[in-house]
Amino acid sequence: MEIFSNEHYQAELHFCRYLLNTCKYWIVYDGPSNESFVVYSNSDWTQDLELYKSITGYFTLIAHRVTFWMSCQQKTVVLSSTKAEYMALSDCGHQLVWMRNLLNEVGFNVPIPYIYGNNLGSLF
Repeated sequence: MEIFSNEHYQAELHFCRYLLNTCKYWIVYDGPSNESFVVYSNSDWTQDLELYKSITGYFTLIAHRVTFWMSCQQKTVVLSSTKAEYMALSDCGHQLVWMRNLLNEVGFNVPIPYIYGNNLGSLF
């Protein structure tokens, strides 16, 4: 059995206060922009000199608004910037499949987006 501390309780209260104070906020999307789903992906090859793991980063835009972003250390060590970029594109692709399925389930039929990267070796 897990026992929660006062720190856990305070964090939960903070989160509940945040939800109560922001319940009247909403995200406004630029529907007439005609740009539905855009994705940018990047990797930072071996900047961690202890573990030699690259950093993956990507974000998605729907109607010119950021809907998801992520930055994390890659799971394995790679030997080139192109491989690091492929890993970032792969992680990004998994997120896109999930997000597209979610949007389709709630009634938004979105086309498969382009993923924009910046490594010439990973263009196909």
